[in-house]
Amino acid sequence: MAAVVEDPLAPTVEPKDLSGPISNASAVVPQPYVFQSEHEYQSAGAADMVMKTLSVDPELRPQQVTRKLSVQGRSLQIFFSAADAKTLRAAVGTFYDLLGLATRMLEAFAPQEDDR
Repeated sequence: MAAVVEDPLAPTVEPKDLSGPISNASAVVPQPYVFQSEHEYQSAGAADMVMKTLSVDPELRPQQVTRKLSVQGRSLQIFFSAADAKTLRAAVGTFYDLLGLATRMLEAFAPQEDDR
């Protein structure tokens, strides 16, 4: 079950790349828009494999979007926060495209329990 809510206590993110003439070293971007979800897999190993696969690619705009993935048991826990709803929607939509691909590849190529 997924929910998008504005969280007044949402974390803020320090910009990572502060080099360059127009950078403001003291800039902190609030991220009040939040998305949380979880997806259950057949095993903790499968959930961990998907998490590691999706963790390779960093967010394109880390100043505006924060993504956190974790595994609890057989569930992949997903958390996004963003500076605005449009950015959150774009980040989550792209992530879910990749999640679907990783899940289909896992189903197609991972050894099944009865194959071992």
